[in-house]
Amino acid sequence: MAGTEEEFQDFVAKNRELIEKIMFLQKEGVIEVTSAGRDAAHEAVHAVDDARVKAEEFAKATYTMFMDPEVQKHFMAMGMELFMGLSAMVQKAPVPDFMKEAVGSTERNWKDSACKANDQCGRAKVQKVEIKKEGAEDVPSEIKVTDYTKTE
Repeated sequence: MAGTEEEFQDFVAKNRELIEKIMFLQKEGVIEVTSAGRDAAHEAVHAVDDARVKAEEFAKATYTMFMDPEVQKHFMAMGMELFMGLSAMVQKAPVPDFMKEAVGSTERNWKDSACKANDQCGRAKVQKVEIKKEGAEDVPSEIKVTDYTKTE
């Protein structure tokens, strides 16, 4: 639909009110869409913030749960029981003696280390005392105390 400049101006003059209403409605539509988009963006930001806060709270609660000394004590006991069970299996397995000795030695060392770090260890802690005394050849002249754990 091609027309002359005069025809276009005449059309605009006759339909000015309609054209202005159409432009006003388009402007209102753009404003509404923009406002709705802004509202949706704000809601999304708040939802992300809430999700972040909840995720942080969950992570802190999970960390606290696993780091609780009571929980750690049980996990350590569980790990040691598993290791000792595997050690017992190796002792019964058809493997060379050097493997059985290596696993047995590792288990003894591990038990000793764990017992030294645990005040409630059921194994007796013994103090070794050496006494050295000046002037007597068979009696030491100084006292030396060391802690060691008896192994079974």
